[in-house]
This record gives sequence, structure tokens and C-alpha cells, in this order.
Amino acid sequence: MFLITFGDDWTLGTGAWYKPAMPRIVYDNTEVNYDDSWRILVRDHFGCQDSHINFAASNSSNQKQFALAKSYFNSKRFSKNIHKDTIVLWGLTTLRRDYKWCNDSKTYQDISLTEEYDDRSNKNRIGYGLNKWCYNDVIATKELEAEIIHWNIFFKAIGIKNYWFDSFNSKNYTIAPSNFFDLRSKNRDLLSLLCIDHAVNSRDSTGGWVKDPFEYALDNKIINPHGLLPKKEGHKLIAKYLIEKLS
Repeated sequence: MFLITFGDDWTLGTGAWYKPAMPRIVYDNTEVNYDDSWRILVRDHFGCQDSHINFAASNSSNQKQFALAKSYFNSKRFSKNIHKDTIVLWGLTTLRRDYKWCNDSKTYQDISLTEEYDDRSNKNRIGYGLNKWCYNDVIATKELEAEIIHWNIFFKAIGIKNYWFDSFNSKNYTIAPSNFFDLRSKNRDLLSLLCIDHAVNSRDSTGGWVKDPFEYALDNKIINPHGLLPKKEGHKLIAKYLIEKLS
């Protein structure tokens, strides 16, 4: 089996090295190590140590991941014969990020859409402008759905299995592809998975996580407070969930 992963920090494994009560300065200066990320745990479970390519990147937008996928699958690196047993796992991130060409850096960059204007930052000004004049939830969702449909057609045509899931903030999709994990569940993203697991184990029947999963996760120390990302234990749970789905 050949494993390819796409996504943002939730897939990459950023912050899995967080320890309880770790100060921010220690967290920021800890050597980066992704060995406890769910993608590595899934990789090792299926014996893909030497056959895993990761495209997930820190603070990545969905658009950047699609661009990386187009570049890879149209390159000489990719061969249908070599990758005939490929599985693609795609962790979708927030709609409120975009991937734009920036003249000052002469590169494409991920841009976070924001309501806060900061004249000191070109990326912030772009993000503010995109949010104010160009962003619409419904349109952004439809554009994402079009990409999902496109890639499903592509992977089916070349005989590759691919699966989708929301990393956080379940979106209101109007499509229902069978290879989207738990798509018909209202709160099916990985963050909600962690919150539900905590609620069940702690016998918390208040349903507080439904209103604001991030706030609930922070209050109950489910995610690390410095990056709002899964801790080592969270990655283990996510890996178990994905392994069960794939098996």
C-alpha cells in the first residue's frame, strides 16, 4: 500500500509534542517531531514506512493542497504502475483560507481571511480585503464541492482509492459522496470526534461541545492551548478512527 496525505496542521501533526502545562516559550522552541501524528500512526499500522508521501503543510489552505495535488499527479514522480495500491487521505481545513499570488514575495502564499485590519502586514491587508469583498460561505462551499467531485472522478479513472474528512468545523455540503467519512453526521469532523470521546468518557451529557467545539476542547484540555491542535492522545484516537474506516 502507498499512502498519500493532504491537509493542514491537523494532518501534518504540528503540536503533537505538547506536554501538559508546557509554557508557550518551551512549546515554540521544542524540536519539531511528527512521529506521534495520526498520519504516521496510520502509515505504520499499514506498513507504509517506505511508501508514504505527505503534502500537508502548516496553516495550509485547501486551495494550496489542490495545487500541490495537481502538480504531483501531473509530474514524472507519479506513476500509475508504481502507485497502483495507493490510498489518498485528505483532511479538509477551514474555508477561510485562500492561496494567492503575492507580488512582494513573487510566490503563492496561504492567506488567512480576517476581520482585523493591520496596515503593517501585506498578507493581513489581502486577507482583510478577501474577507470583506470576496468571501461568501455558500460560494466557498460550492467551490470546495467542485474540487471534491473533480478529484473523485480523477482518482476513480486511474484506479486510486481516496477518502475525505473535515479536520474541524463540519461544513454544510450539498453533495454526499460515499468516500467522505461520516458525511451524513452533523458533527463529524476530527475536532468533534475528540470532543465526543471526552464527553462519553467523562459522562458529560450537557452537549456543550456542540455549540463551540474549540471552546469546549480548550476548557477540557482536549487540544493544546498554544496551537488549538490535537495532542498526542488526540492523534492516537484519530488514527484509530481512520484505521477502522480504512479496514
